Parts: sequence; C-alpha cells; structure tokens
Amino acid sequence: MISGLGAFAGGLSDGMRVGQDMKLRQQYVDEQKKANERDAEVHQARMDALNLYRLKRNRLRAANDEITAGWGLPAPQRAPPIAPGLKDISANAPVMKHPRAPGLSSVNKRPSLPAVSSDEIIGKRMLTGNLLEDPDELTRMASIYKKHGVLDEMAPWMNEAYGAKKRGIPDALHLLLSGDGKGAAQVLRNGGIKLADDPVRTNPDDPLNNSWKFSFEDGRERDINLKGIARKFFPSDYLYPNGMNSPSNEESLTRFY
Repeated sequence: MISGLGAFAGGLSDGMRVGQDMKLRQQYVDEQKKANERDAEVHQARMDALNLYRLKRNRLRAANDEITAGWGLPAPQRAPPIAPGLKDISANAPVMKHPRAPGLSSVNKRPSLPAVSSDEIIGKRMLTGNLLEDPDELTRMASIYKKHGVLDEMAPWMNEAYGAKKRGIPDALHLLLSGDGKGAAQVLRNGGIKLADDPVRTNPDDPLNNSWKFSFEDGRERDINLKGIARKFFPSDYLYPNGMNSPSNEESLTRFY
C-alpha cells in the first residue's frame, strides 16, 4: 500500500514536472510570438516611414525643378558661380565624356560640365545670391511647395534659412571659408549673435579644415563644421523621416545663436 502510494506520488510529481515544462514551453512560444509581432510592427513602421520619405522626396524634387524652371534654369543645370570653399559641399554628378570623332578620343579631352540638381541650385542661391531677400520669390516657392504637398516640411526650413540670413550667417560662412574669423565675428555680432571671442579653427595647422570653435558670451562653446551648416540651406537636407539622420544632422543653423 505504501509502495503503491509512493509510486502514485512519484507519478504525480513527474506529471507535474511535465505539465510545468509544457507550460514553460508554451509561455516561451507565446513570448516569442509577441516579440515577433512587435518586431514586425516596428519593421512595418520603419518601412512606412521610408516609403513616405521616398514619396516626399520625389515630390520635393518635382517642386524644386519647377522652382528653378521659373528662373530659366531647367534641372539638371550648370551651377551658378559659387564662392571658394562652398563648391564641394555636395557631391557632383559623374562627368560624361565629351563626344569626339573616332581616333581623337585621346587627344585634348574636354569633359562636359557636371549636372547640378535643382536642390543644389536653390541652396547655392540662398548662400550666395539674394534669394532670401526676395519676398515675392519666397512666396512663389512656398506656393509651389504647397502645390506638391511638401509645404509642411519646407516651411520650417524656409523660416530657419530666412532667420539665418538676417543674422548674417551666409556672409559669415564665406568669410570663415576664406580664413577671416575676425570679419565673420563682426558680421555675426551685427546680426545679433553674441560672441565672446572671434572664432578660431579647431586645427589651425590645417588650412583646409572647415571646423571652427565658437565661444559665446553666455559661456557656451561649440565646434561647428561649416559645410554642415552650409548644407542646411539645401531643401533636401530638411526632408528626412524620423529615425533617419540627414547628412548634416549634427549641425544646426540655431547653433550660431
């Protein structure tokens, strides 16, 4: 009787262990299923954001093309004159070979001028021209962005670029790229940016270094990459989905303030 009871208890214990194991396995399966569902949701959200970005990017490209077409510059087009140091802010398109007669291809080759996107044309006009001082043209740009469904993204960019222009940032960029920290500081101070000292190169031994240290009256110090700041004047730099970094995400026009 006792041995039978012991066998019963042993069998009951084994059954409980088996039941617990099955329950743990089912919990693991359920947790894995939930984790996979969460991963799928996260992946789908990322894909939705990427697809929306691609849609907005294509709309922005069409809007920029329409804007530059109004200037008599169909895109792609040759770039307007650009100040030294700014011409390589964005990558140039591949250079196509100049057509030549057979047998002469190796004689006096002349590459055609690289194509420049409407995005670059707009950015460079903001940096080197009077685009940000032309309210009629800015209004036309806004209406075109609205027409193409990207005004919500582009309006903050236009406002930020306009504010930067009023503070003298484009002019200061040109002076800094030519090595004139003192002149740049004066321009920025005239625009209301309170600097404690003139900006200096972070690496004075490298004249091609475009990173400058800024000291502000409130005690802040910032190492600012000039090309990152200049890139903020290009429309496409502002159009990035959540979780995706723009080429100059580490810089902001407001870092000068």
